[in-house]
Amino acid sequence: MKKFGKTKWILGGTAFALLALAAGTYGWLRTSLPDYSGTRQVAGISGTLEIVRDARAVPHIFAATRDDGYFGLGFVHGQDRLWNLEMTRRAAHGRLAEAIGSDGLGTDKLVAALDIEAIADRTERGYSPSTRSAIRAYVAGINAALDARRGALPPEFLLTGTAPGRWEARDVSRVAGLLTLGFGDWRDELLRARLLPAIDCDALRSLFASAADVSPVTHPDAPQAPGAAADTCGAVALKPVKTAFAEPLPFGRALPASNSWAVAGTRTASGKPLLANDPHGPLTAPADYYPVRIVGADFELVGASRPGLPGLATARNRDIAWGITDVMADQTDLFVERVDPADPTQYMTPAGPRKFVTRTVTIPVKDKAPERIVLRYTAHGPVLSDIDDEAARLVREQLPPGHVVALAGVDFPGGQPIMEAFVNIAAARDWPEFERAIANFHFQHNFAFADRSGTIAMATAARIPRRGGDGFLPAPGWDARFAWTGYAYPREMPRTVNPASGFVANANNRTLNGDHLYDSTAFEPGWRAARIVQQLGTAKGADRETMRKLQLDTVSAQVGAMKPILAAMTPATADGRAALAALRRWNGDMATGRAEPLIWSAWYRAAVTALLEPRLGALAKDYLGATRPRLERLLAGEGGWCARDACRALAARALDTAVKDLRAQYGDMDTWRWGDVHRVRFKHDIFSHLPLVGAHLVASPAAPGDATTVNAGLSNLWGDDPYADVYGARYRQIVDLADPAQSLYMIAPGMSGNVLSPWFGHMAEDWAAGRYFPLTGSAAELRKDSVGALTLKPR
Repeated sequence: MKKFGKTKWILGGTAFALLALAAGTYGWLRTSLPDYSGTRQVAGISGTLEIVRDARAVPHIFAATRDDGYFGLGFVHGQDRLWNLEMTRRAAHGRLAEAIGSDGLGTDKLVAALDIEAIADRTERGYSPSTRSAIRAYVAGINAALDARRGALPPEFLLTGTAPGRWEARDVSRVAGLLTLGFGDWRDELLRARLLPAIDCDALRSLFASAADVSPVTHPDAPQAPGAAADTCGAVALKPVKTAFAEPLPFGRALPASNSWAVAGTRTASGKPLLANDPHGPLTAPADYYPVRIVGADFELVGASRPGLPGLATARNRDIAWGITDVMADQTDLFVERVDPADPTQYMTPAGPRKFVTRTVTIPVKDKAPERIVLRYTAHGPVLSDIDDEAARLVREQLPPGHVVALAGVDFPGGQPIMEAFVNIAAARDWPEFERAIANFHFQHNFAFADRSGTIAMATAARIPRRGGDGFLPAPGWDARFAWTGYAYPREMPRTVNPASGFVANANNRTLNGDHLYDSTAFEPGWRAARIVQQLGTAKGADRETMRKLQLDTVSAQVGAMKPILAAMTPATADGRAALAALRRWNGDMATGRAEPLIWSAWYRAAVTALLEPRLGALAKDYLGATRPRLERLLAGEGGWCARDACRALAARALDTAVKDLRAQYGDMDTWRWGDVHRVRFKHDIFSHLPLVGAHLVASPAAPGDATTVNAGLSNLWGDDPYADVYGARYRQIVDLADPAQSLYMIAPGMSGNVLSPWFGHMAEDWAAGRYFPLTGSAAELRKDSVGALTLKPR
């Protein structure tokens, strides 16, 4: 007994010591949280600056001047999103691998090949004085936050053994250049090159967007812009491959999607416009957006910023409001270049051989020797196959010896003036000023616009190549038919201003009818757009609540369009017939409390698998990891995947299979609920991969919707967790031009990027439940319920 008692005390003491150590470590780590209150003297502001964080920890910045406001924006970014800032800065410098090891090499090589430094240099030469001043102020704010911090660094820095670096004005231009990594669909071109040898061109085209997609267009009354003519299918002979490929890059293009619309006063209760926007993306913790309010005596900016850039992507000022969606245009092409057999330092062009241009760069790598690479360039652009594994595999496995692959569309001889655009957008007071501002927007967005005078508009802004080919597959660089002849710039893009319909809308659907300059294979099916247009077309006396209901709408237009397919199906099992009866009665509402969304999703998953895997094999994994098939087109016989009767039989068998699998996993059908499986997974780029900890960082609330609903909740149906909600509206705004102060906002999952902060995931449940908050009030009013009030005085 005495021995047991002694052992008990030893074990108890050890446990207490471990707990004390853990508590001490946790207490020390919590010193990484920023101080939201007090008074500090800082360099870089002209007058007193007050930052009041409201009850939700959203910062309201009260500034004497606009530049002081941008300083405050940099300061709060530095406090709340330090890890995001550091990773973005390192990526823009091409120094990710220095911090995270070999996993960062892919991005660093691309940054080096794109020569982001040279793009930044050219960008800075074109800045106006006001833009240059805003950038300097913003960077000074970030550095002031770095100087003000005390205690431990945020946990990500401790895990990776890195420290945050100071920012310089050039970094903002580098980050603008970093957007080039998301340009175009060149990774889709590589994917299609892998798929093509397994199927014919018609089958391949049926897997991607085309004019066959059911879709309203963004600019129905705009004139046509002639598109490309030369077909790239068969232009380069490609050998077959049989194995799936790789993982996406951290800073690459990833399934962009969003909704935005503006409603004219003729359709609103107030007689003034309403504007709504919800940009979509991966549901990460934290989100890449950061809501903020900046207030001065003669200005106000309220909306979504992005750490690393002193601009608000979607927002309002006192006169106008704007929102963004991705155009889904193709801004790049891949060219297969033939190396001169007589001289490997040359490649063949339509005019004869030409020398490769070369540069040598050295990339530092954590815990390894630096990597030295020789970069080659053709007239089209950098030789991608020298630095990208996926492109290198195309050259190695699918092309004859003596070829390389170059990437066109990433040179930017005039720089990437996105910050010039955003600074001018923020200061615009009406449509003409706004339209002039977006002339500098060379990325690709549709801008919904509304102002207090009553104007509404939708403007497409991008830099689009005037290509000779269709951009569908890599084209031969030595063939003049596929050559580019220049670019179309934002001033040439279509506009819809004050249409007779009384509204404008875009949900990543097609820009124009027919073949045109802006066409691509990346447009989203028009299900979200169709639902928005249908609802706005019947709206009368619309108000903020009308907009809220539409942003949260979970009825899928796709379900109604596919009812003829359901009507023709004859499942063989009793469970299959019961499930089909439920789908036939269903209106397509992807509500959390219903079984039909789960049945529908499981059927979609089974039907697509049964269609694609017999012909694509392991390559189906590559395709399904990046794209959601147009099942309604495939089951209608497009692309020859199945004949009419065979399609119906396959669809019926897929439903039997899906219901059998669901019963095995979830029990009786009457207990199935979409919300039980369609739960949000907010992913942190480091901690979500840790056992035990990763699953409990942020709440995983049940979420409605799917990939086709206005309230989007995209699942990777062919992944390991097929029904989890991983992609959707991580930010929402509804702007009322009759009463801008009562406009509504929401962010998910929280404001802070520090996992130890109470403001890291505090809005996840409210976001999933469809709640919003206003961003308004004087400093004195906000202090009453604030979580901190910080005063910065000029040093």
